[in-house]
Amino acid sequence: MASRPVPSPSDLPEPPELSELDVVADEIDDGLPPGMQPDGPPDGPLNGPPGAPPYEPDEAELTLGEHLNEIRQRLTVAVLTMVLTTVVALIFASTILDYLLEPGRVALPEFRPIYTELLGFIGAYIKISLMLGLAGAMPVIVYQIYAFIHPGLTRAEQKWVMPIVGLATVAFACGGAFAFFIAWPPALTFLLNFGQEIADPQVRINNYIDMLTRFVIWTGIVFELPLFLMGLGAIGIVTSKKLMGMWRWAIIGSFLLAALITPSIDPVTQTFVAVPTMGLYILGIVLVRLVENRTVIPVIESDLDDDEPDGQPA
Repeated sequence: MASRPVPSPSDLPEPPELSELDVVADEIDDGLPPGMQPDGPPDGPLNGPPGAPPYEPDEAELTLGEHLNEIRQRLTVAVLTMVLTTVVALIFASTILDYLLEPGRVALPEFRPIYTELLGFIGAYIKISLMLGLAGAMPVIVYQIYAFIHPGLTRAEQKWVMPIVGLATVAFACGGAFAFFIAWPPALTFLLNFGQEIADPQVRINNYIDMLTRFVIWTGIVFELPLFLMGLGAIGIVTSKKLMGMWRWAIIGSFLLAALITPSIDPVTQTFVAVPTMGLYILGIVLVRLVENRTVIPVIESDLDDDEPDGQPA
């Protein structure tokens, strides 16, 4: 079998000039359908349905190092704010501590707390200052967190984040006020007067502040129940009908929760906490009723149905 002759270098065709390649590329680009031109923003099938806003690249996207630098700056602002508010709280901590002891004096006129360790009073003093400093710096801390996550949120999420944070803050403050002004005085009256004919109460100030702060904080968390239920209803986990069918368990759970967070074991104080908890549960049912028809799952299903080609079942 005869072999094919190998062409010499002089017989090979000359390579095309770069200008000729550019002309060919332009002709290919002109033949592409609209929306797939490489020189323009993709506005066709490659970038969403027709009528969608034109694609705009995110020029403000940060690198990992820039994200870490932003985190460091925002943490610095939050920490410095908390240090400042704590220093201010230290100035007024003595007055505030005396105000927190007032319910004890009302329950027992000769009430005067004691401390049995050298750092007992100083520990309570600093604890109150730190809590007040954290509370005072919380708006700045929340803003720093929101400003950091804001670029990654959709417009719908940006619309709801701040109202939810505001409602959660108001609910927590209402719970703390309810605990201190309504539920704490009868609890102290029971604890300080029960068995007084046998023994005199000698309350350590650290013990008093610890019980009070735990009670206020946990009651504030319980007051977040309606927002928590609304969130579950918004994502389709619970429905108002299902929650209404669990009303017996809600009553039992309210009293069990009241027994866990109240400092007193008397039924009067626990009822003061259990009844508002049931009211919060009912409010949660109302909020779930408002959002349960706007769950994420039906929206996704409707979008999929719209994308089905004509002539095929959804």
